[in-house]
Amino acid sequence: MAPRPSPQTERVVNLFEHLADDGSRGVTLAEVSRHLSVHKASCHSMLSELLRAGWLLRDPVRKTYHLGPAMVRLGREAAGRYPALVLARSAMAELSAATGAHCVAFSVDEAYSTVVDQIRSSRGGGHPMPIGTQFPHRPPYGASTVAWAGPEVRERWLSSLPEDVRDRYREAISNAAQRGYAVGLHLLPDLRLQELALIVRSAEVRSTRLSQLAQALTDELIHQEEWFPASLAPEGTYTVSHIDSPILGSSSQIALMLSLVPSSEPMSGADVTRIGELLASVTRRLSAALSDEV
Repeated sequence: MAPRPSPQTERVVNLFEHLADDGSRGVTLAEVSRHLSVHKASCHSMLSELLRAGWLLRDPVRKTYHLGPAMVRLGREAAGRYPALVLARSAMAELSAATGAHCVAFSVDEAYSTVVDQIRSSRGGGHPMPIGTQFPHRPPYGASTVAWAGPEVRERWLSSLPEDVRDRYREAISNAAQRGYAVGLHLLPDLRLQELALIVRSAEVRSTRLSQLAQALTDELIHQEEWFPASLAPEGTYTVSHIDSPILGSSSQIALMLSLVPSSEPMSGADVTRIGELLASVTRRLSAALSDEV
């Protein structure tokens, strides 16, 4: 059974995400109330406690709330767990500016990729991914990650695929590792997505049916040859979902995965290659810098 949501915790998380995105402008009590859809009195009580803890500061003149000094200590402790992220932050901003894509950083373990930072662009595609969002490495997802995993992890992932597509994925993964970046394309089966959306919007939402549709989507995606392509034709046209490349740490383990999420506008294979090579050049440089620091 899924854990019951905690509205109060969700409001605090929402507030800090909003303040982190807001920059230095800060927010007033009225703006917090509107953003969280909570009465001012309840917001004032929450903000007072956060001020007392040092997690927020209040500008006495403008009467705006800002992230407080206690967050610096927390951020420093968290950053200590992700040394690659400290190195990558400015490079992520440069990549986003140069390509017009969102740049997302993922921490990686054997089972999940987890969003730990992102630089958003007005020209990028997809939806915002809150920090902490996790993506399971359940085939066909995780193909980009296992391209740089050890042989045991890679073969275990491949063995979860149907036999008729296993060799194709093995070739695509090997090619991605050799060129330094992996490409995922937008090829989700539209009819299945429309059916799923209709069920979610209707009054008849049955978890078993949703589960069946999710499995059907996965099965179809696995067999879409071009979802995780082995190669791209320079003159071809592609709608790119993401381009991934790892920052490698000690023993060639993935310290951080950087992912560029471009707009949904089709682009040529030559342009995809250009962006992929730019990303790979940055991650190779960061990998070398990280090795020097370790």
